[in-house]
Parts: sequence; structure tokens; C-alpha cells
Amino acid sequence: MLPTDHLAQVDRRPAVIDTPLGIVGFSAKVGDDLLPVGPNTVWRLPNGSLLHRWRHRDATVDLLIGSIEMPAWDGGAPVALWAGIWQVKAHSAVSGMVLATEMTDLPADASGGPDTGECLAAVSIENDRFMVSIGGPDSELLAMQADDARLMPAAWAYQIHADDHDAEYGVRYRDPARIEWHLPGLATDEAARLCVATAWCPRDDDRPAAWFAVDIPLDTAYLHLTAAPA
Repeated sequence: MLPTDHLAQVDRRPAVIDTPLGIVGFSAKVGDDLLPVGPNTVWRLPNGSLLHRWRHRDATVDLLIGSIEMPAWDGGAPVALWAGIWQVKAHSAVSGMVLATEMTDLPADASGGPDTGECLAAVSIENDRFMVSIGGPDSELLAMQADDARLMPAAWAYQIHADDHDAEYGVRYRDPARIEWHLPGLATDEAARLCVATAWCPRDDDRPAAWFAVDIPLDTAYLHLTAAPA
């Protein structure tokens, strides 16, 4: 994902985001193997972002994660925003992958579920005080990204079907707040990248700023996550 020679290693820890309504965690399955919660190595970038790396026999799995500052969609008060970028780089053939994000430890008064938009797979959780949204590409956007062949293999464009909810590959939701991206396999030396964002703000039905914030392109998130400290 990026050179690590000049990055400082830090204590290994699970990749999580603390929000006002629970803890957002990440998981990955490569082939039939669910990767451990804790990565093999963690590096800290100068701006505070963390690069987590898992070493599987068939692939190297990276998750670059950190908080970023972005103007609010409507020019109003900014929201807390975190972005995570997955990269799976195959060393040998990988039969398939599942990348997942889930919020746990929800308070009793919080509720939520799928909260989709155009090209956006998202869940939102809220109570009387806060709204938290988690989002990434939906099946339609995955297919378009594959067709572009920059973030993932071009062959995936023929395997991910945006309008087929029973298809083998695409986005799945699990109650109460989990999103899974079921992805095709990789050939040797192929790579796939996927961005997942988490945002939260005070509850305001007239201004769902957290939901708008998670609709962030991978390139934009990457630039912020790797930018030099101000």
C-alpha cells in the first residue's frame, strides 16, 4: 500500500474506532481463512494514521485507518470522520474474500440498520443524541470500479452483478450494524482495494451529516490518510 521503511512500528492492536454509540471493528476472510483480530504488524504514519498488516500464506492484507478532516457536505458544522482503506495483494491464487465492518456494544436505546444511497452501501445507528453511519461502495459501484480496473481486477466486472441480490458476490447486511463485502478471487500478483468510512454527529433528522460524510472516494481518503502533518 505504501513504503514502511521509514515508518515507526507500534504495539499490535485490533483496528477499531470508538464512536459515541459503540465500537466499529474490522475483519477479513481470505479464502476459507478468517484472519486474526490482531494484525501481524502495525505502523504509525507521521500524521497519526495507522497501517495494520496481516500476512496470510496467499496474500498480504493491509488496512490503513485514521481520522480525517473534511468540510461538511452542506457547509455546516464538521463531523467526526474516520476512513479505512483495505488492500489485499495476492502472492498466489486467492479463491475469494470477505471484508467486513461492524459496530458492536450498542447502547440499549440505539437502533439502526441498512441506510443505502446511490452507489453507497451504508448502515446508520442512532439514538436521541447521536447518529453514526458506516459506509462504502455498494455492488453497483464495485462493478464500476472493476470495469475501470484501477482499484480491483477487471474480471470482477463480470462477476459482481449490481441488481442481483442473490448473487455470490456483492454487499450483504447483518443485523444490527454489519456490512460485508463478498468479493471474487485474485490471481497471483493481483490486488484489490476498498474504502470504508465511519462518521458521527449530533442527531438531527433535518441534517444527516454523518451519512453524507461516509460517501467519500477512496482516492480522497488515501490523500488525507497519508498527508504530511499540518
